[in-house]
Amino acid sequence: MYLRSIEIKNFRNHIHTFIEFSDNLNLFIGGNAQGKTSILEAISYLCLTKSFNASSDSYVLNFKAKFFEVSGRFELENGREINVRVNFEDSQDKKIFFNKEEVDKFSSIIGKLPIVILSPRSKEIVQGHPEDRRRFFNLAIAQLSSVYTDELIDYKKVLRQRNKVLSAIANDDIKIGQGLDLLDVWDESFINYAGRIIFRRMKFMSEFVGFFKNAYSKFDEPEDVEIGYITQIEISPIDDIEAMRKKLKNALHKVRNEEINRGITLIGPHRDEFVFKIKGHELRRFASQGQMKSFLVALIIAQFFYLKEKKVETPILLLDDVFGELDLKRAERLLSIVGDIGQVFITATDLNLISGIEEKFRVKKFIVNSGTVTNA
Repeated sequence: MYLRSIEIKNFRNHIHTFIEFSDNLNLFIGGNAQGKTSILEAISYLCLTKSFNASSDSYVLNFKAKFFEVSGRFELENGREINVRVNFEDSQDKKIFFNKEEVDKFSSIIGKLPIVILSPRSKEIVQGHPEDRRRFFNLAIAQLSSVYTDELIDYKKVLRQRNKVLSAIANDDIKIGQGLDLLDVWDESFINYAGRIIFRRMKFMSEFVGFFKNAYSKFDEPEDVEIGYITQIEISPIDDIEAMRKKLKNALHKVRNEEINRGITLIGPHRDEFVFKIKGHELRRFASQGQMKSFLVALIIAQFFYLKEKKVETPILLLDDVFGELDLKRAERLLSIVGDIGQVFITATDLNLISGIEEKFRVKKFIVNSGTVTNA
């Protein structure tokens, strides 16, 4: 898959930008706050319906404008052309058009145009909270399975309702008998979705870990690295979805009194953790900054190659301000990996940070200055 061109209107400091891309490396050079990352954010909107760098659509709207629009033209592996347009008006809801047809369910876009992103905010995956790691793996799995996406959305809805019931019981807003009856109703749906999500995460991890270890060995010195998936129920590789449901039902029964007292759901995929280890020790507590960077880059590269193998379309790769964070050895190794794997978009403040790139790979360079993009 290739993104052939993009048109951006009123998106951060880009008033009107049109770019045609190379099918290999696309390099955006410019100072800080000139609009490099904004181009990658716009690409993210086309593939994921949102920015990887902002929590609200209004944050990327140019402060002098009332709307923004991002349009992109993709070419799939079979030569088919896909046109995507995202439109946001400050006083209205966001609209997305896929080949001129308005998309009712935004989540249906996820995975159709696979994308992998490494940015400064990605460090939260290895240094942040469990929620940050769940978000990373949820997106990776969602791009492979629309069923997982739907199950995750439904699970979150049921979880909210279950928590409302638990909170009402804890605060004496409803009678205990009525509350327990409601809880039994929601528990059935909760166990169903939770079991499916845990099963799919377990299956994904059983395959992904091999890709990760291979990526780490290519990017840094060979070390004993591990990713563990921890949930509140004891799971086995031979467990099917029904086995997951039974274990969840038993676990919920054991913590019911505590959940009622605290007014919140204590068991489920929303509390799962993905633990990263190096040489048997937890990465966050014992790794050096260099090891953390290597672990993070390996996760992203593994995600890319995993999606590439599992999907028909090769993902596009966004590397936002990455090379300034790496030492020379790691920067050179990253370039050697991504140089010819597909279509890659790179931002940098200084071309010297990725010296030698033009001699080794096909590169199309762009200069970005105050929201204006010119071919270098």
